[in-house]
Amino acid sequence: MDNRERIDAWWEDPDTVSLIDKNLRQLETSFIASHLSQDDQFADFGCGDGESTIYYAARVKSCLALERSRALRARAQRRFNDAGLKSVELVDGDVRDLSIYSGRFTACATQRVIINFMSWEEQQDVLKNIWSTLRPGGRYIMVENTFEGFEALNAVRRAVGLSNIILHDWHNYFLHHDLFLRFVEDKFVIEKSHTFNLYYLLTRIFTNMFASFEGFGPKAKKDSIFELADKAARELYELIGDRVHIDVDKGDSFGPIQGWVLRRMG
Repeated sequence: MDNRERIDAWWEDPDTVSLIDKNLRQLETSFIASHLSQDDQFADFGCGDGESTIYYAARVKSCLALERSRALRARAQRRFNDAGLKSVELVDGDVRDLSIYSGRFTACATQRVIINFMSWEEQQDVLKNIWSTLRPGGRYIMVENTFEGFEALNAVRRAVGLSNIILHDWHNYFLHHDLFLRFVEDKFVIEKSHTFNLYYLLTRIFTNMFASFEGFGPKAKKDSIFELADKAARELYELIGDRVHIDVDKGDSFGPIQGWVLRRMG
């Protein structure tokens, strides 16, 4: 089994969890949803099990939910049925070929999808494909990970005696901040860059200084305090997150996940 097959098998495994931190997912989803409008013809590329899609669909005129994984698509369909959604078109598809959707959408989103392609060359192709699905002036709202934000977080963890958070690099390849910005500069206008800095500081450093969290996904073992602390961190972030700035050496994210709103040029 080559690595691509291994990654595909990972996403077909019913025990796979893309993001165990539900509070962080809620912050991601709120960021994307806040940039949608009732007039949008929207696509959620790599919608996964549809957990976030149901919020986006409620805010737009029409919603295409595209997912390659058969297992995740089935879970998404059950979720849409349970929610009584009629405005979502759930399709089997791959962001490596979006030619049938050329110029169709006024807005689209990815949520930790680009990082599942294991080279910058392949990621560039996917970004071009997404660009091609937008009408001129359409918005691409992306929530993805950067190496620089990841290292900025680990640098502070090391400084206070915590171990590094491990990058699962067999199925994730994070964006390099400067390479990404140079690539999009002739395709998109960057209207907003968004970070989750305060939330990362509180949940990945402060709470970890006096409580234990080990492992990842469904095998993670953590002290019960995290259930309360993460929720409190999210609520505090929602109140004052935009007012807290943390200087980092490169890029502007303290923590791997970062958001952008990109408007298509041409």
